[in-house]
Amino acid sequence: MNKSINIETQIRSLTKVLDDLRQGIIQVPPFQREFVWERNNIRELFDSIKNNYPIGSILLWKPREHKQWESRKIGSFTLPVCDGQQIYVLDGYQRLSSLFGCLTNPEKAGLQYDEKLRDDYFDLYYDLEDESFIYMGGRDPRPSQVPVYILMSTMDFRRHSRKYIEPNVKEEELEAYLNRADAFSRSLVDYKIAVIEVTNAELDDAVDIFSRINSKGTDISPDWMVNALAYNDNFSFALEIDNLKDRLRRYNFSGISRTALFRCYQSAFDDKMYIDQANIEKLAKRSDFADIVKETTPYIEKSVKFLYQELNVIDYKLLPYNTQLIFLMTFFKKVASPSESQIKALKKWFWVTSYANYFTIYSLSNQRRAFEHFVEYIRGYEDDMVFMDATKLAFTTLSFPERVSLASVRCRSLLLFELQHYRNVMGTMPQRRGLNLRKLTLKVEGTPANIVPYMGSERKVRWSLLDSLDLHGEDNSLYDAFMLPSGCINKEEMLKKRRELLIEKEKSFVESLGLKYSE
Repeated sequence: MNKSINIETQIRSLTKVLDDLRQGIIQVPPFQREFVWERNNIRELFDSIKNNYPIGSILLWKPREHKQWESRKIGSFTLPVCDGQQIYVLDGYQRLSSLFGCLTNPEKAGLQYDEKLRDDYFDLYYDLEDESFIYMGGRDPRPSQVPVYILMSTMDFRRHSRKYIEPNVKEEELEAYLNRADAFSRSLVDYKIAVIEVTNAELDDAVDIFSRINSKGTDISPDWMVNALAYNDNFSFALEIDNLKDRLRRYNFSGISRTALFRCYQSAFDDKMYIDQANIEKLAKRSDFADIVKETTPYIEKSVKFLYQELNVIDYKLLPYNTQLIFLMTFFKKVASPSESQIKALKKWFWVTSYANYFTIYSLSNQRRAFEHFVEYIRGYEDDMVFMDATKLAFTTLSFPERVSLASVRCRSLLLFELQHYRNVMGTMPQRRGLNLRKLTLKVEGTPANIVPYMGSERKVRWSLLDSLDLHGEDNSLYDAFMLPSGCINKEEMLKKRRELLIEKEKSFVESLGLKYSE
């Protein structure tokens, strides 16, 4: 790192930081990701400030040389460009957007703003009655509900109070409201933020510092760092991921994390599996970076389509391991036209690694060796390939789950098996609306026997199965599809027998993969 770089940590008031934004001294670099916070994130941020809790530090970068970048929006407002050299937000953009957007009076700021964006995210009110933060959603506010930006100025609040609060509330309530407004106003005015300012640094130095801070807990995705380092006017890595996530929406995979997609791109460069921060600076500086990223994107999409259509992963939440996506992307990148036997082997590999808890119990070094083994088989174009030595080992499944949780790999594997069984019986393809999990009996907890997964758009299934279930039905294909025992005396007996049936059929399937089943 350049020895002339200066790193200084200061404690600044919230009002000073907002004023620097308002004057255009602090700007947003073009490679900064878009605003992605939801309303709940903004409410929680203001609740932390109200309680004087820390909200984390802000990282600012002052380049060694002036950058000719156009001003960008922050909190729906377009910032002005000041005469001097700007300072750019590297970390803290979501927080600063929320604070500046909510605490800037649109009528007094003299700045252009996106009215719809402001209405959607930054039109936040403070309710003096229950001391909570709310959005009006088109409703007229009550006298106790005040725009938070009004509370930044004592004069503005006095005008607001005389017009909206004092004429409309009882005298005994008025004093309480004014005291609460005064307390929150002081919280805003007195609030301090830790600001780390990096000056006299090139972008790669600033991002390197950012990366080191990140290793100690700062929330920043690796794709952001690579996007900053690789940014140019002709290519944006962040935009490439945004567009990919949008295309994955048709497979209900738009919610997959950016980091999971980044790992696929990261591993595409040298046939090594990456699940950490290794090589990202070297990666971003490659002359062929943009070309390889663009080349890899279709293979990631093809992998997701394969998961969706062939393995019934009809929602990203059902994917047992994000690491599996790296393997699949590599396969489709190297095998243009896979044979039936290759596809069959690939499916078996997926089921084995899912049920064997493979990517949890296998060490990272073993996983990387398995990936190398996987790539070797692909290069050989073996029709009978097994892909990884994991299929030759005597793995044992975890025990049959007592509760259904999408956070559990074991549960996700069971749900995928049930969807596969449903598909085999009904002969249906995955549906656009994705996954539905319904209880057979509302009063019983979400046990595997009581939770029925199905492909979302089958509305007739929802009503016939859940709302008018005939316990004595016979020759009903839905009973076979959902592994429901017919002829039961009551629902308690049905749930007991369904559990036994689930275990019986899942055990048969798992043992066909060469795994040992654990009940």
